[in-house]
Amino acid sequence: MSTEKSVGSGGSGSGSVATPGTARPPAARAWTLAKWLLAFAAAYGLSLLVLTDSLVFLAIPGLIALVTLTATAVLLLLYEPARGNVPYATDGSDRRGVVLHHRRVLLRRYAVILGVVAALVAAVFVTQSDYAVMAAPMAAIAFFAGTAFCGEQMRSVRFAARVLAEYEFTFRAPVEKLNLRGSGKRSLRLGGGEIGAEQPSPKLAAHQPLGKLWPKNIEDGVWFAGDEIFGGVVMVPGSGELMRVQPLAWDELAAERSRAGAERVEKATRAGMARRTL
Repeated sequence: MSTEKSVGSGGSGSGSVATPGTARPPAARAWTLAKWLLAFAAAYGLSLLVLTDSLVFLAIPGLIALVTLTATAVLLLLYEPARGNVPYATDGSDRRGVVLHHRRVLLRRYAVILGVVAALVAAVFVTQSDYAVMAAPMAAIAFFAGTAFCGEQMRSVRFAARVLAEYEFTFRAPVEKLNLRGSGKRSLRLGGGEIGAEQPSPKLAAHQPLGKLWPKNIEDGVWFAGDEIFGGVVMVPGSGELMRVQPLAWDELAAERSRAGAERVEKATRAGMARRTL
């Protein structure tokens, strides 16, 4: 039996909704931060051996570690799930609020990265010290990695904005979790679709702008806006977490898309789903 219900565009929602917290205790977070700082200090110190004559070869693993740690830290910062309260209703009634919130969180985090980059560059030029020289490659990696990762996240948010301007949310349950990869990438299958039990809903590739793991209780159902054979947007009830989705086997559904009516195709085109982007 299909589990579906549609919800209109709504307004700004009726108050904030709490995000189910997965935050670690303060002591655990402090210990994790301390380990990261120790790792950065060790890598930075090792990389400074480039200033010596006899131990310069030992600077290579230090530089590799410094680059890796910097890129990883940027990735973890940008994809850290938002905590606290979300300023929109997560019952499918606020299509605008979910987009605005994700955009603001990403822009704030990117601003933090730019601030760190500026501080590192300033340290090199202000101190004029040989010991500050390794801040330059750290700044470069942080800027380029941050811009690349944030660009991918913002593409998902822009995609969501276009989809939600055309489609209303429909509740779909259950959700089958298929695969989980890095940088917010994963795949899933929605239940309660129109195709029916004999023809299950297509597997969907998904990109989550915020969050490194599966959202809590996603298997119990999500709000879906879009057209399965073209793609769409998923929002998790309760947490309000957003995902951009498109068919995993895009080419295999080409014939079905070609048989879709003109109105259906035009609507998907306006929503930016006429071609594969994920």
